[in-house]
Amino acid sequence: MSNSFAFPSIHDFPPFYTFQPTQTTWQNQVALWSEIILSYYRHHKLYRLELSEALNSELFYNKGINRMAEWDSPPKKTTAIIYWRKPEEWATLINNWVFEAGMTNSILTVYEIAHGDTTEGLEFHKLDQIILMKSLDILVKKGVAQTFQGTSADDI
Repeated sequence: MSNSFAFPSIHDFPPFYTFQPTQTTWQNQVALWSEIILSYYRHHKLYRLELSEALNSELFYNKGINRMAEWDSPPKKTTAIIYWRKPEEWATLINNWVFEAGMTNSILTVYEIAHGDTTEGLEFHKLDQIILMKSLDILVKKGVAQTFQGTSADDI
């Protein structure tokens, strides 16, 4: 699989990078940006948007047309979590893997799920810990998993 992301043609349209005053056009622009961001993050298996770095990325800075996204008023927070899958969907993928791998009723660490050899090549391999924990909480609420706190602050 190529690591290069194929941007849709709208990404090369200069007005796509400017605020559109007409409400309908603005709503369409926001929807298109959302689709591109989610697709880009899914393609590259990224989960966090570092606002301080994002403006210089190929996602928001199109060198071909010399256009760049700008934040209207920078928020106090510097990172956004990008949910290109809902936590419920991640929970289903993880639960299916546990079942298919014959590990039902086994004890697994969070590290094993996100970084273990047995998950290499699976979509949730290297899943962001916040998203992983939300997904595991869903499985706990469904009654198909339990979580235990370890003996140190790093153990979950």
